Amino acid sequence: MKEGNKVMIVGLGSVGYATLEMLSRNPILSEWVKIIGASATKDKGQRKVNLAIAIAEKLGLHPDIEFVNLNLLDVDSTAETLRKFDPDLIFQVAALQHWWLLEYLPEAEQRKLAQAEYGPWLPMQITLPYNLMQAIKKAGINPYVVNASFPDVVCPVLAQIGMAPTVGIGNLAEVTPLVKMVVSKRLGVPIRDVAVRMVGSHYVCEHMEIEGNTAGAPYYLRIFLNGKDITQKIDPEQQLKREGWDDIPQIPEDPIMYNMLTAATAVKVIRAILQDTREIMTTPGPNGLPGAYPVRLGRGIIEVVLPDDITLEEAIKINEEGNRLDGIEEITEDGTIVITDKSHEIMRRVLGHDVKRFNVRDSQMVAGELGTAFRSYAEGIGLPDSVLNAIYTR
Repeated sequence: MKEGNKVMIVGLGSVGYATLEMLSRNPILSEWVKIIGASATKDKGQRKVNLAIAIAEKLGLHPDIEFVNLNLLDVDSTAETLRKFDPDLIFQVAALQHWWLLEYLPEAEQRKLAQAEYGPWLPMQITLPYNLMQAIKKAGINPYVVNASFPDVVCPVLAQIGMAPTVGIGNLAEVTPLVKMVVSKRLGVPIRDVAVRMVGSHYVCEHMEIEGNTAGAPYYLRIFLNGKDITQKIDPEQQLKREGWDDIPQIPEDPIMYNMLTAATAVKVIRAILQDTREIMTTPGPNGLPGAYPVRLGRGIIEVVLPDDITLEEAIKINEEGNRLDGIEEITEDGTIVITDKSHEIMRRVLGHDVKRFNVRDSQMVAGELGTAFRSYAEGIGLPDSVLNAIYTR
């Protein structure tokens, strides 16, 4: 029964564990999918798998879940493990440093670093996906790879060196249900009758959730009610660019709670691929493209599906501009990432981290330098050891 349906979740932090729980609690998937939970922290990871099994059993479900110790910093060992388990789909959710560590900073310091946006922190997000893709190549296997680590940028960077994950999750996909909620409330219609086709970057998602607008970033949006285009009723002249919507639903800012939504986007993608549903959903990084698009997903089908009034080239330009606003000026053909002048100057001035460009092959070294600079800065403003110890510096 599990043949062709082995899912390995690499990283059992808040997103990875929430995804594990959702898969194991789904009455269909829990009995149909073999789940392999993989983590670099052996004891903690095994305990989390044990908990997921126990919770599912209380709900009358009996998922097939196994734990394996996996350290993505060791590519050769990871390749051996992948060869042994030969997963059909890998959900990659590991990172060297969690994005929410910045939220422990004093508010004034948060504002300083927020101006640099997310792009300069890319070394922390891309190193482990890069190592995973190397290990997959060494193992000689060919799984679907669903990447949760900053997929709007990580996926296109890895595509330049022939190692693109299949698709990403999260980011703009977390906004589309909020858009559907707005439409449902404004028009008094069931949310199930609303469909959204959207193109946009991580920057668009971030600002829509916090400010209710895209902070001037370009995007594409079409809204349908029972198949009829009603976009002009909801978003005439792309008002989301600056004016925004004052009725965007607010969701918890707590990372643990917020990541439940991120995990749900992962489960939807995993289910679509394994069950070959071929449904269209918003998701980032398909086949190495920058940003997010409406994508049809199934076994062997990762296809961007755009309405007739926008071309793929136009959609890509929208997302490349969004990535620039997020601090990524350019991704070159050899896998070099160029940080924007603004973001580079802020990181240099605030943290003393003076890196304008780096190649993905050097990402672990650059991540260590960035983490060392960040830890020194964090020590200087008096952050507790619990936070300092979570900063990657090796």
